[in-house]
Amino acid sequence: MKKIFGIEKNVFFLGLVSFFNDFSNEMIVSVFPAFFSSVLKSGAASLGFIEGLADGLSNLTKIFSGRISDRIQKRKRLALFGYTLSVATRPFYLVSSSAAHVLGIRVVDRIGKGIREAPRDALLSLSSPAGAVGKSFGFHRMMDSAGAILGPLGAFLILHSLPDSFNTVFTVAFLLGIMALFSFAFIKEVPVAHYQGEIKKMRLRLKHQTKEFKSFLLVIFVLSLANLPVALLLLRTKDLGLETSYIPLFYLFFNLSFTAFSYHAGKVADRIGDKPVILGGYLLIALAYLLMIYDHTLTALAVGFAILGIGYALTDGIQRSFAARLTIAEERGSAYGLLNAAIGFGVLFAGIVGGLIWQYFGAVSALTLFLGLILVALIGFGLLNPAKR
Repeated sequence: MKKIFGIEKNVFFLGLVSFFNDFSNEMIVSVFPAFFSSVLKSGAASLGFIEGLADGLSNLTKIFSGRISDRIQKRKRLALFGYTLSVATRPFYLVSSSAAHVLGIRVVDRIGKGIREAPRDALLSLSSPAGAVGKSFGFHRMMDSAGAILGPLGAFLILHSLPDSFNTVFTVAFLLGIMALFSFAFIKEVPVAHYQGEIKKMRLRLKHQTKEFKSFLLVIFVLSLANLPVALLLLRTKDLGLETSYIPLFYLFFNLSFTAFSYHAGKVADRIGDKPVILGGYLLIALAYLLMIYDHTLTALAVGFAILGIGYALTDGIQRSFAARLTIAEERGSAYGLLNAAIGFGVLFAGIVGGLIWQYFGAVSALTLFLGLILVALIGFGLLNPAKR
C-alpha cells in the first residue's frame, strides 16, 4: 500500500479526517458556556442536560456500531456516514435560538460519533501492516489531539478579534468539518474475507461475566456519574467574571494536558499496573474539583483544568484495559458492550443531575456532591482484585 511521509495512505488520511473533525468540534464545545449564557439565555441545567444526554447516547451507540460494521463489511461507508451526520449538524447552530434547538443538534452530532468510532478503528487496524498497528494508532491519536488543541485556540482568536461573533466560529467549524469529509475521498475500503459462519448477536449478558467484572461495572457507573461534563465545568469561568473570549483557553489547558499525558499513561500502566493509574487519575479529578470549589482565582482554575486533563488521560483508556483483566476472552465483546453501557448511563445522569444542581443550588454544591461520589466509588474500586477472574 502506498505511503505518505512513511505512513500508510489510508492511515494518513484517516488522521486528517480526525484532525479536521476535532478542530471543528472542539471549537464549538469551547464556546458553549458563553453561547448558552449570552445568546440562548440558558443556564447550567440546559447545558448539563444537553451534554449528558448527547454523550450518553454516543456511548450507547458504540455498543452496536462495531458489530454492524463486522456484519456489512463496509467500514469506510459506516465511518463516513457517522462523520457526515456530525458535520451536517453544524450549520444549524447559525439559526439556533433556544436550548431545545441545540439539544437536537448535539444529540445527532454525538450519535454520529458513536456510529463512526468502531468502524474507523477497525479500518485503521486493517490498513496497517502487522508490525505497525501501534504506530498507526499513535499517528491517528497525534492528529486527533492536534485538532483538539487548535479548536479552542481558534475559537479564542476569533472571539478575541470579533467579540461575541459566535456565528463566525460556527461557520469556520463547519468548513473544517467539510475538509474532514473531503479527506475521505482518498481512503479506500480494505476488503477482508467474509466470515462464513453465523455471526452471533450482540447480547449484553451479565450472567456469564465474572463477579469482579460486575462489581467493576457498578464502580465505573458511579465514577462516570461523578464526571461532570467539561462544557459544564467551563461555566465556572463565568462565575469568576472572565471575559467571554478567554473561556476557550481553559478548554485548551484541559486538552493540552490530556494530550501530553495520554500516551505516557499507557506506558506507566504497563509498568506498574492499571489499577494504581486509574486510582491516581480519579484522585486528580477530585483534586481539580477541590481547586474549583475553594480557590476562586483564575490561576487556580487554569491549574484545575490542566489537572483535570491529566486525570482524564489516566482513566479514559486505562479502565478499558483493566476491564480485560476481569473478563474471559469468549465474553470480551459483550463485556465491552456492558462497559460502554455503564459509562453511557453514568455520563447521561451526570450531565442532567449536575446541571440541575449547578443551576439551582450553585457550582460549589454540584462540585462537592460529585467530589463525594468519586471518593465513595474509589473505595469500591480499591477493593477490586484483577487477579480474581
